[in-house]
Amino acid sequence: MSGDWAIVGIDCATQEERIGLARGRLDAQGHVRVDRVTLGTAGESAAASVAEWIKDQPRFVLAMDAPLGWPAALGTALAAHKAGTGIKAPADDLFRRRTDRQVHKELRKLPLEVGADRIARTAHAALDLLEQVRQMSAQNVPLAWKQASDSGAIEVYPAATLITRSLASSGYKADTPVARKARAQILSRLATEVDLAVTHDLMLEDADLLDAMVCVLAGADFARGLCVEPDNLRVAKKEGFIWFRSTGQRTLKY
Repeated sequence: MSGDWAIVGIDCATQEERIGLARGRLDAQGHVRVDRVTLGTAGESAAASVAEWIKDQPRFVLAMDAPLGWPAALGTALAAHKAGTGIKAPADDLFRRRTDRQVHKELRKLPLEVGADRIARTAHAALDLLEQVRQMSAQNVPLAWKQASDSGAIEVYPAATLITRSLASSGYKADTPVARKARAQILSRLATEVDLAVTHDLMLEDADLLDAMVCVLAGADFARGLCVEPDNLRVAKKEGFIWFRSTGQRTLKY
């Protein structure tokens, strides 16, 4: 591995104040450091913060926790559909992307269906955020497809990132003592893999900030070339693709 990568983790949301941001760096030796976590409205907009963090960075990854595309079959079916008429395509094809099936096959965890769930609004907001970052940073910020090479934005799924590190992927997001304890356990385990140069209490109190930090890890996995590849690149470029580490690499150290 040569050179550093700027890694930005973004826990996307429809409300600016719920967008979690984490700023990290992957060095040439493969070490990850996170030196800032913040919510979208802390001082400036989320897009302005992200644009500033990648400004003048020769290599960067924006790791976004939101779908960045919709099932291809959904658009095809709806384009010709009229109210009251039937739809021949199976519901799974309309509401579930190929990448969702690939995640489930590899990890036995099924992401939310962007074609059927309110996660679609988060996806819309994420794409709007990405467009704002492009304008503010004066950079193209394409979707990245070649691991350990391409700079750009990628779609990630914190639950998948946690599972591939043998960590619980649910039960940690609520505002309860039990969930706070679960966040503490996640932080304790991940502290062996990433240098957390931020106050841990911030992520203990806010699951959005914890997810943003986990997104940095997912982005670092992409930059190191450790992720599972799309089983169909053409479809992935149409629908979007969730980048996650191979289950064969569960060690907590690179």
